[in-house]
Amino acid sequence: MKKYFSYIISGISLGEFYGLIISLLFSYIYDLNNYVPSAPTFTNHFTRPLNAVLVSVILWGLMGLVFSLGALVFKIENWSLRKRTIINFIIYYCGFTPLAILAGWFPLNLINWLVFTVIFVMIYLIIWFINFYSIKQDLKKINRKLNDKL
Repeated sequence: MKKYFSYIISGISLGEFYGLIISLLFSYIYDLNNYVPSAPTFTNHFTRPLNAVLVSVILWGLMGLVFSLGALVFKIENWSLRKRTIINFIIYYCGFTPLAILAGWFPLNLINWLVFTVIFVMIYLIIWFINFYSIKQDLKKINRKLNDKL
């Protein structure tokens, strides 16, 4: 139980950290005089900028939580890699998409949702293949060490 609580706290913290860093970067990239936590379509929903920041922090924490808890799927050893990947993808996509919409990252219409989905799938696949290759290399090293001892 303590381990899962640690995942929750870590996920929320990382989500808020990355959300803050990305929002700061975009505020500088767009050469804004004032910090904005998200796109104008999001921040315009609030009467006070502080409320927009508060809601953004909550959304970032929830995003971090989704990704942290979704990663737990890969700890289930009796599932195949295919099953873990599919379940992980579903958790990430179904958890992250509504939060991205609420954060105002893209307007909710069919074209933008399809573009978001294509980008999401591409990023997911890139990260998955990088992790797969990295784990494969680690296994080769372990097997070489075991063979050298025999």
